[in-house]
Parts: sequence; structure tokens; C-alpha cells
Amino acid sequence: MSPPPTDSPISRSGFLLALGAAALFSIKAIFIKLAYRYGVDVETFILLRMALALPFYLAILLLLHQRGHWQPVSGRNLLTTILLGLCSYYLASFLDLQGLRYISANFERLIIYLYPTLVLMLGWLFLGKSATPRQLLCLAGAYGGILLIYWQDQDFSTGVPTPGWVHLDGVSWGALLTFGSALSFSLYVAFSEKVIKTLGSRQFTALAMLAASAAIAVHFALQGDWSRLQQPWPVYGYALAVAFLCTVIPSLMMSAAILQIGSATTGAIGTSGPVVTLIAAALVLGEPFTAMHLLGMAAIIGSLLLLKQPSQLKAAPVSKQTN
Repeated sequence: MSPPPTDSPISRSGFLLALGAAALFSIKAIFIKLAYRYGVDVETFILLRMALALPFYLAILLLLHQRGHWQPVSGRNLLTTILLGLCSYYLASFLDLQGLRYISANFERLIIYLYPTLVLMLGWLFLGKSATPRQLLCLAGAYGGILLIYWQDQDFSTGVPTPGWVHLDGVSWGALLTFGSALSFSLYVAFSEKVIKTLGSRQFTALAMLAASAAIAVHFALQGDWSRLQQPWPVYGYALAVAFLCTVIPSLMMSAAILQIGSATTGAIGTSGPVVTLIAAALVLGEPFTAMHLLGMAAIIGSLLLLKQPSQLKAAPVSKQTN
């Protein structure tokens, strides 16, 4: 099934949804960095974020039932939804927040925005898509830009030491953790399209978030220190902002965009977010904003924009198999 023509109302709506999701996701790192100033640890902040977001998703499921919009969920679709929820909203979030302890917010956001290139590579490996010269050029430009910013940020330090078993500097370790987050999120984008078409974007997203919330709660409970939930009030405020403004709203927008215009197009559109992060990190956090950062960001965004060509954004065929 191909995405709608680029001049159709559905296409324009999907474009705006993907763009809005990218912008809201992009400011998440700013709130997290501000919360870190109060000494909150990663597991506690993730739990607070998901606990505050959970009521919104439960309300969505309740409304779907009440309005008769609930779609039957087969065992296969339920398992897929759970796995994708764990992969994205649990694993990707955990790795992302860990990475932010070591690297700047703008570097983190640019690494996260490599996920369209990872979606492409997953499509080549598992979805039967073929590589084109334009896509290969995109990969070269995007990763060249990341390497430029990595080189520029070698003197940046958050002051957080790496674990004793890690034989990497802070920037390298943080970049590796964040790349793992981008890979986890790309799995969600690449393999969620079919399930979203079956269940609908709201039902799928809510179920995926419930699965991730359960995993986060178990993770925190196994550590056994519930006193960490006692945090300064600003931490709760930042967690609420991340939960609602940077999680609930953009996750729904992202799933709706995937439903309307496909996963590849949705991934390609998410190129404006790093601009917002770079400016906000400089103004709010006082992080470096140099010509090299601007050049690296331009290389990454310019490369990803090549993917917006309609000939490069055909969606993978949707199986007709009934689940």
C-alpha cells in the first residue's frame, strides 16, 4: 500500500502530525537536563514520567471502549504491541536518559534523529526494500555530520563519571547509549505500521505504553529503594512536562502520522526537532552552539531531507493475512 499523494489532505495532515511530534519530542531533553540538576536518577525519573503519563493512556482506552471504537486484539498483535512498547517506550527511553547524563542535549537529539536512517536499513534487511543511491548518500551525509559533532564535543563534559567497567570517555559512552536508543526507536517505527493499521493509532499507542509502564515499574521495584520517589517539587514538574507534553501528545501524533503517511515518510519528516533542541539547549542550558555544531546539524538534516522525495518514500507492502 503506497502513501497518499503529497498534495492530498491526508498527506498534509500526516506531515503536520509528524512535524509536531518531532518538535515536541525534541524539547524532552531540555526538561530532563533541568531535572538532573536536582540529582534525580534515571530510573526514578522514568518511573515518574510514565506514572504521570499512564492516566492519559488509560483514559484513551476507556473512551475507545465507551464509544465502540475498540478493535479486537489477536494474540499475535498483542505480543507485537507489547514487544514494540518495550522496545521503544521502555528500552529507548532508558538508554536515552542514560546517554543524556554524559553528552549535550543537542548532540543527544541529533543522534536520536538518526533513526530514519536506521529505519531504512531495517527495511533493507527485513522488509524487502532495496537501497538506492539517494538513500546511500543520505546515510553518508548523516553519519558524517554526527562524526563532526562528536569531534567538536570532545572537550564537553557533564561531570558525571562513566561506570568503572566502561573503558570509554563520557562523550563516547553517552553517544553509544543514545545510538542504542535510536536503534530501539527505529525498530518501533519500522515494524509498527501493520499493527497500527489493524488496531488504530490510539489503541496501539495506549497498549504499547501500558506494557512499557509495567516494565519500568518492575525495573524500579527490583532495585527496592522506593524512597527515591521523594524528590524536590521541580522534578515532579519536569516529569509532568515530559510525560504529557513530550510523551503523550507526540506519541499519539507519531502513531497517527505513521497511519496516514507510512513509517518511512514519518521518519524522514522528523528533521526539524534538532534545530529546536540546539537553540533551546544554548538558551536554557548554556550548552555550546558553535559553527561546527551548525554545520554538522545542517549535514544531518540536509541528508534526511533527501528522503522526503516521493520516489524514496514508498511504504512497504502490507500483508493481507488476517490476524
